[in-house]
Amino acid sequence: MNEKTLNAGNSEEKRILIDKLVNSGINITPSTLDIILKLDNPLNKISLIIKEMSFLPTFNSHLTEKDLKKISNEKFKKALRRILIREETLPIEKKSGEELNFNANIEKNINEKEILSQNSSVINSHIKKNNYIKAEDHESQTFSYKQDDKTNRIEIRPTGAAKSTLTFNPIAKKYNADYKILSDPTGKLYTSGSYDDFYNLTLDKFNRLYKLMRKRPEALSVVKINNIFRNSQNQYLSATGLVNEIRQTKKGNYFITIEDQTGLLNVIVRKDSENRKIAEKIVKDQMILVEGTYNPGEPGKRGILFADNVLRIDVPVNYETTKSSEPLSIAFISDTHIGSKEFEEKLWKRFINFLSGKIGNNNWREIAGRVKYLIINGDLVDGIGVYPNQQQDLTISDIYLQYEKASEYLSEIPDYIKIFYSSGNHEPVRNAIPRPAVPKKYAEALINIGVKCIGNPAIVKTHDVKTLIYHGDSILDMSLSISDLEQNKPVKIMEEFLKCRHLAPIYGKKTQIAPTNKDWLVIDQIPEIFHTGHVHINGIGYYNNIALVNSGCFQSQTDFMRSFGIQPTPGILSILELDTLKFKGPLDLKKVNK
Repeated sequence: MNEKTLNAGNSEEKRILIDKLVNSGINITPSTLDIILKLDNPLNKISLIIKEMSFLPTFNSHLTEKDLKKISNEKFKKALRRILIREETLPIEKKSGEELNFNANIEKNINEKEILSQNSSVINSHIKKNNYIKAEDHESQTFSYKQDDKTNRIEIRPTGAAKSTLTFNPIAKKYNADYKILSDPTGKLYTSGSYDDFYNLTLDKFNRLYKLMRKRPEALSVVKINNIFRNSQNQYLSATGLVNEIRQTKKGNYFITIEDQTGLLNVIVRKDSENRKIAEKIVKDQMILVEGTYNPGEPGKRGILFADNVLRIDVPVNYETTKSSEPLSIAFISDTHIGSKEFEEKLWKRFINFLSGKIGNNNWREIAGRVKYLIINGDLVDGIGVYPNQQQDLTISDIYLQYEKASEYLSEIPDYIKIFYSSGNHEPVRNAIPRPAVPKKYAEALINIGVKCIGNPAIVKTHDVKTLIYHGDSILDMSLSISDLEQNKPVKIMEEFLKCRHLAPIYGKKTQIAPTNKDWLVIDQIPEIFHTGHVHINGIGYYNNIALVNSGCFQSQTDFMRSFGIQPTPGILSILELDTLKFKGPLDLKKVNK
């Protein structure tokens, strides 16, 4: 390869590197750029540099040699040391005559100050002759550098090719959407409402939960209940089944009846037992495993197992989650209730401005720039006839017009963000869960702008990270059934769903559950992210490494909410990074600077 070809290749690399840096909002000096170009495969290294700088608290958008030394990757460190040692032993090379355009803060960058001082006479003459703007008067001005090979003088002048350091260059725009719908009940919900449907639902629930329970090492010695009754003497054993009954006795002990396909077993959990705390959170129809001494009792009577150990299926401790290799994020919202008088339109506009990089500081823009996906977890519209006298609370009383308005709002979201829309209890679908996706006749305008409509619950994998989406209808039932749970603290209730490995373990309460052949509410696949809504209260947390988020709302308090004691938290965003599984925020749109 001749020298001309080498120079052409180097020039192309420079242009690509500068484009990547500028699009990421990073300024760079010519000397730092030269160092990067001398690394092996600099184009492969630049993504690492951009990613590392985004997590460096002290980084101020101006990439210097000092910043490069802070990169944690060991291979990069070694390569950088080799370059710097070589630089110290070689004479300074003369720059080429090509022109480079990039954002630069001249006053703050030491290397560029040296260049200015050495060539001040040349620069000043150009300023006077061509009426250029002085660099020190505009810290974030865009400049062109050009060095004359004969005189070795450097010309600097503003180009206007880029804006300030606040220019919004979303990194998410560079990546194609990469997703797969792993679970969606739409089109698979068949039921006649007969007794067989209810029986098949319960049987499927039992079999699938039993299969999950058998993965626990304690379940290896589980005995079917009808075989337990053959014992005529006390024996230590274990059994598993769905909770048929649970109550506290006058003495304070817990009396539990569990059921499998062969029979019912009575269980006692003593009030002074270490399992008391677990027993306090056991609800009907969930599956548990009990270990203890079985006392057959008197002939003709059903015996009792005195439990030493009570277990739920649960999620493995320190579950090993999968993370993305790309620096992208998901934003979670729900319960916008478009069409309601209480819809917070001003907060919604702030949300759009946030995603578009128009509000907040550099940190907010960096967070917004990573958002590649938006999940709307139900109640996008307020619906019609969902609760008594709802029409009095509506500004749009036609369901089709509600969706037209929703389409207008969603069309303002940057087009590189992929939107998933899962149905809730205010959507024009059946109220019983699981729910299908909103039909095309209502959501056609949304589909036309690229919104992916899915059922509820659903599992979506984005860049290798699984998100379990569930609107959260059964949160109220759980809060009423377990004494220390509150619906205004949804994350704690979400933990209980994971421990039960079921999204609505209690059957027959306020939550309507459709009798389908398959129980779509069993949590077969352990997700990296678990997302709920419904109660209009934002909350985030973790359980055994699984990220939990209840996404709040965009609706102020209604009379209906007030009757349930719900104090909503509108306009609080939860955003999670796919490559770290860490939350950014929550970000309160009510408090952000315009």
